[in-house]
Amino acid sequence: MPVIIIVSVVVLGFLAVWLGFVPPPHATTLIRIRDGSILVRRGRVQPHAKEHIADILRDAGVSSGYIAITPENWVAFSRRIPAQIHQRLRNVLLNQWA
Repeated sequence: MPVIIIVSVVVLGFLAVWLGFVPPPHATTLIRIRDGSILVRRGRVQPHAKEHIADILRDAGVSSGYIAITPENWVAFSRRIPAQIHQRLRNVLLNQWA
């Protein structure tokens, strides 16, 4: 019985991350969006990239959510960020150091 509970908790945690309710716990970069402001909570983001991200989110009407980057360069978005702008944000974030 305890094994079923542990497996259930792990599956629920995985689904919460996969569906965009919570950021991945192993993210190296975590960007929070609150009231339209961008706050870098973990990792580093270049100032020009941060401004570009803010513009993209503002144009899309996003006022809250998160963007997380894992060590494997997988970019995770909260459910509040529309899928139509995911690729633009990925491009800005993953190419900011180039």
